[in-house]
Amino acid sequence: MTKGFFPWNSLTITWKDPANKPLTDFVQHRPFRNDRGYSKFSQLRVKNSEWKPQTSYTCEASNSMGTVRDTITRPVPQPNQPATVFLTVPTKKDLENGKATFLCLAQQFSPKTYSFKWFKDENQVTNAINTYDASKKIDSVTLYSTTSILQISAEEWKTGAKIKCEFEHKMGKQVKEAEYTAKLTLTLKPPIESELFVNNTVVLQAVVSGDEKKVKEASVLCKVKNKEVMLGSGSVSFSQDISQYIKIHRIIVDTNKWFNGETVTCTIRDRDIKQEIHYEKTPNVTIYRPDSNKDTDHVSLVCEVTSPKLGDVYIMWKVGEKSIEATTSLPIHQKSSTSVLSILTVSKQEYEDHRTTITCAVKHPNMENTSAPLQVSTSQREPPEPEKGFALNCNNDVLEEDEFRSLWSTATSFIFLFLFSLTYSAVLSLLRLKQ
Repeated sequence: MTKGFFPWNSLTITWKDPANKPLTDFVQHRPFRNDRGYSKFSQLRVKNSEWKPQTSYTCEASNSMGTVRDTITRPVPQPNQPATVFLTVPTKKDLENGKATFLCLAQQFSPKTYSFKWFKDENQVTNAINTYDASKKIDSVTLYSTTSILQISAEEWKTGAKIKCEFEHKMGKQVKEAEYTAKLTLTLKPPIESELFVNNTVVLQAVVSGDEKKVKEASVLCKVKNKEVMLGSGSVSFSQDISQYIKIHRIIVDTNKWFNGETVTCTIRDRDIKQEIHYEKTPNVTIYRPDSNKDTDHVSLVCEVTSPKLGDVYIMWKVGEKSIEATTSLPIHQKSSTSVLSILTVSKQEYEDHRTTITCAVKHPNMENTSAPLQVSTSQREPPEPEKGFALNCNNDVLEEDEFRSLWSTATSFIFLFLFSLTYSAVLSLLRLKQ
């Protein structure tokens, strides 16, 4: 088409083949007038066998003002290239937020036409979102990539949902599937404190965790010195804490064998999964006393219970003949040990009474005689001794000195927070009384 010339009969149109030779088999239409002069159409017909990729034909329009030309070239057809399809599963962070997000990615395919389908447990899901399309041209070839997103609840996924993504294209259908599977694990837990103290019985727990099917099928065997011990099995339940199914087996172990240090070995039958457990060394108990109490009406003492592997402990203070349940910290983990601190606050008068003995008594699951707790006592009859925690042995390792300072810093902070909480509660109660 040529436009904008004048007068109407001043234009000549010529077509040329790929060899630049003039052609005669073309049609010219009569010129028609518009606001900018005259326009004229011309059509060229060629055989399909001659209209090959990258073949070019040129149209020339000439008049007294000059010659203009344009060339048309048949493009190279896009190749039929299949996609590479991936299906991603939810991340741990995603599941912690209560969601399960799946991405179906189809990359480097041609031509562009495609469709996605999602299935959950063989039922089609229609709320997926196709959010991303991209293309990349390599020479004369354009390749396409696309992504589809499906989101369900974390609970649906963890209860065993089977997700399927279908990508349909000219080159065929590709299917990717994902199914929730959690690694089967076995954990042995130390004696249950209530059973140990109340019934004087050692009851351990073997916890099997993983996906529902594997946990149901798992069979646990426990032995002490190659002799099988009795197991009590519970039902399978879903643990919100670890987002997996669990089954707890109660293991009843002879009390003497347990406290004699014999190892309990548990395995999951037909699987290479084994765990062992035995009782740990008796913890150390130390009382830290203040080196000065001149400017206060109350005195705080710290009882430290330390062990390389410290389980739950019970701490009770005794001032004279009076038993006192004090404030106990959470476990404090250090490089080679774990500690628990208990803070006792008494009046200055009571503390300085030379007739008063202050005792820290400790019960723990690994005691040989649970009726006789570990006890450490102190009184004002004797001055504080270096081994109570206020002098460092300069011959000790630097690492031990650092751990001591870290522990005492933690204990000091714990005392401060306790006293601050006590003062705040007293002030608040006073204000309420005034109101």
